Amino acid sequence: MSEKRGCFKTGLFGCLGIIVILIVFVGGTALVAFTRSGKVNIEDKVLTPDSAGAPTEVKGAKVTEVAAGTGRVVLDLSQGEFEIHPDQPGRSVRVEATYDSEVYLLEDYFESYPDSSWVYGVRSRRTISGLQALFRQLMNGGKSPRIDIYLPADTPLELQIRVREGGFEAELGGLWITNADFRYNKGGFSLNFDEPLKEPMERLTISGSMGGFEAGRLGNASPRTLDVTCRMGGADLDLRGPWSRDADILLDVAMGGMSVEVPDGVRVQGLESSSHALLVENEEIPLPVLRFSVKEKMGEIEISQ
Repeated sequence: MSEKRGCFKTGLFGCLGIIVILIVFVGGTALVAFTRSGKVNIEDKVLTPDSAGAPTEVKGAKVTEVAAGTGRVVLDLSQGEFEIHPDQPGRSVRVEATYDSEVYLLEDYFESYPDSSWVYGVRSRRTISGLQALFRQLMNGGKSPRIDIYLPADTPLELQIRVREGGFEAELGGLWITNADFRYNKGGFSLNFDEPLKEPMERLTISGSMGGFEAGRLGNASPRTLDVTCRMGGADLDLRGPWSRDADILLDVAMGGMSVEVPDGVRVQGLESSSHALLVENEEIPLPVLRFSVKEKMGEIEISQ
């Protein structure tokens, strides 16, 4: 008679097989990282539109229509530390970077148009797996890239920014930003307007998942439309600052939390019949109106004044 194999024995050997495969995989990754651990090539680079290549030379670069006379700065950044600074008038966009070229790729592109509009893009990404990068960091103390972006104060700009698995800080006070779109995934960022922009923004969009952000003094930007979406994370939204016009504010949170601070000196609409209702005093002078639309799904938005 044939002997039947028990499910316990089959399951045990199956689990052992998986463990062996994992050991081989991790060991192989560690070996590759070890063989490359001595190859560290730290570069200090300064990038400007004058020295950039064409968009077709950068894989995944897409150029869409830009308003006449306006520049668009496109940042696609991952696995590093990134920061935006206001720069002096009369200068072009400038990028200062320190990174290990054995592990990270940094490239830029530039294209100008007859109507004086232009697009300048910067892309940073890791060229090895995250596990290999971790082993390299443990073996030789390698660091993530550091990239600083400087924006001129006298040029109308659109910002299109995507951050993945990294930390990002942006100070935009005093700049001339017409539109800005921030996207993040598995990371976080801080956005601040410490003084009013040259002109109020048309639209500010912030959208992301598995991370968090804080945005301060958004009244200094006074976007006509503020659209904020937060998935599986947290957000702190500070609407203080002198609003110069009415605004539509769209808030959407799922599996997370968002806190919103509304300043004095504005009227609030859209919250009258909800749990977020705020007290609005009668004013002698017409005040800017903030029209709210709130959506919550397995999450909570706290609005305070």
